[in-house]
Amino acid sequence: MPGVEHRFAIEEKKQETQEKHTRRLDKIAANSRSTLQKLLIESDKNNDSDDALFNYIKSLSPAAIDLELRSLVSFNDLQHFLRAIKRRLQSHLDFEAVQALQNVVLRIHADVIIENEDLRTELEELLKVQKKESGRVLDLLASSLGTLGFVRDTQ
Repeated sequence: MPGVEHRFAIEEKKQETQEKHTRRLDKIAANSRSTLQKLLIESDKNNDSDDALFNYIKSLSPAAIDLELRSLVSFNDLQHFLRAIKRRLQSHLDFEAVQALQNVVLRIHADVIIENEDLRTELEELLKVQKKESGRVLDLLASSLGTLGFVRDTQ
């Protein structure tokens, strides 16, 4: 017929196969773990030095760190992370890095942490360790300022 445009339904079939393909990818992505998550699990199992974890975090760009921290969506991931930064504070290393990471995680996941009793308990323990370590850092700073003042006065 003149004026009628003939079309075939090939494109619709292609779209259906692409949707099925993305569903498979979504399932795979949901079960896969990021490098940060793997390092968190490993450091929590070993309960030892978190050097590998924090070296990895330090090697990332700020945007990549933000993405990794946003990927901590499960209860276990958040619990592993809170324990890792608590252990890092107890080892007297990377005070500023821990403060920055804690700030970002609390901004992103505060609602989940507050709602969950176990995570809230972890956070309260972290607060105690943080206050203790903050006091230690402030004492070191005051001592350094005192030494600096003494050296200035002798010159």
